[in-house]
Amino acid sequence: MKTVSVLLLISCAFSAVLGQENNVCPTFEDYYTIKDNSHCWYDLTAEFTTPEIISRLGYPVLDDNVRNPKAKYHPVYLQHGLVATCANFVGLGKNSLAIVLADAGYDVWLGNYRGNQYSEEHVNLTVKDEAYWDHSLDEVANLDIPAIFNTILSHSAPGSKIIFIGHSLGTSISLMYSAEYPEQSKHIMKMMVLLCPAYTLTNMISPFKTAAPSGSLILDTVRQLKLERMVSQAGELRRVVVPLCTESPPMMQLCMQMYNLFYGPNTDLGPESIPVYFNQLPGGTSIKILNHAADFVLGNFRRYNYGPLNYKYYGRPTPPVYDIKKIKVPVYLMFSAQDWATPEADARNLWKHLSEEARYGIRKIDMDTFNHIDFVFGRHAREIVYDPLVEVLNKAIE
Repeated sequence: MKTVSVLLLISCAFSAVLGQENNVCPTFEDYYTIKDNSHCWYDLTAEFTTPEIISRLGYPVLDDNVRNPKAKYHPVYLQHGLVATCANFVGLGKNSLAIVLADAGYDVWLGNYRGNQYSEEHVNLTVKDEAYWDHSLDEVANLDIPAIFNTILSHSAPGSKIIFIGHSLGTSISLMYSAEYPEQSKHIMKMMVLLCPAYTLTNMISPFKTAAPSGSLILDTVRQLKLERMVSQAGELRRVVVPLCTESPPMMQLCMQMYNLFYGPNTDLGPESIPVYFNQLPGGTSIKILNHAADFVLGNFRRYNYGPLNYKYYGRPTPPVYDIKKIKVPVYLMFSAQDWATPEADARNLWKHLSEEARYGIRKIDMDTFNHIDFVFGRHAREIVYDPLVEVLNKAIE
């Protein structure tokens, strides 16, 4: 029996939605008559949480007592990107990356950044505490990832190594961790697969690039206005975004056009995926993580920049750099020609700065309609990305 594991930093919240009326349609026009339209259908990924989706697809959600005795030797860990959750990897149902990997015989672990909807709990803080949101990518890469890896290996066969697959900002934390701990990471990880890699992003085409220089100012303003939880917590964000963006077919179309200004305008995401998209996103994250990511756009791949306070935290005027030349884990890159968020030029720059030891492989998706988000939501993601990737993984573990 194939197994998919949902790995949360603290806990997972569950919800149930009753009924199986049509909830997705293949065109925006069809949404006007969705209830009785024979062209529309019911998609459970537009209604349920990640553990519920996995269970309803017929796969066990791993707890301490569930294992796949026939699994391939090395477990696979999937890490989502910015303002997302592990749900991205099950959003295409049976054609999702997590399910494709499980069907290929891998034990699949789904991780979540602290602060998203699946990882909101804390041993002594709540989401209402300002201190709860005081974390950057440094904490995720240097504290959370090692703890997650230890958990995975404790459930794996002796001698197993982790295959890390990240999307977008999920790739950044693997680069940070393996650059900071090159020997440890080589011992723990079999390889890293970076989909839409986010290293330095000076070639970003997205309008987000114009806001990057103001990241610290935006963070300070949000904190002064006591709005950090409002713009960080998934529940608060979705109370505003989801009703607005699912109100009508024109609003659905407009919202996706706005999002695609970040991802890239030429997309493989169909109208039938929009209810699924807004069932999962925005997933929540700290403003500090957003500001840390903005530093990539300025050409920096380093620890969090505290500005005048860098001396306090680092004893120097600038933050220490994550030197990816130190990485010893084999790295496989995959990027798209239509990606505005993590464009080809930046992916190739990352490849150039890796050591020869770390360069395992690189692949360009040269499809006219396949952008950044299509790696997890695209209609053709399975045939273009997932099935070929399984072949790469199978060859790597031979």
